[in-house]
Amino acid sequence: MIVEIDDGDVTVSAGMFASHFGIDPKDVQPLMRAGEITGRVEKGAGEDEGRYRLTFWHAGRQVRLTCDAAGRVINTSRTILAGRTRVLP
Repeated sequence: MIVEIDDGDVTVSAGMFASHFGIDPKDVQPLMRAGEITGRVEKGAGEDEGRYRLTFWHAGRQVRLTCDAAGRVINTSRTILAGRTRVLP
């Protein structure tokens, strides 16, 4: 899996994480516009310099991708957030 990183701007294809949420990639953009899928990008510092952490939330689930500076996904995690409500930053 590759994430596009261009001068700090990060682009992820819908298909890259849609399957983790059990949705069709074509539904990702409308769900994001509706605020039903949210996300955050964090750039590593210190010993994590050159890494990015991308976290997405939808329907009580979280998907986190960790990538290197070239955009290669080096770790993926999925979490069910049972009984929690996410507060947007």
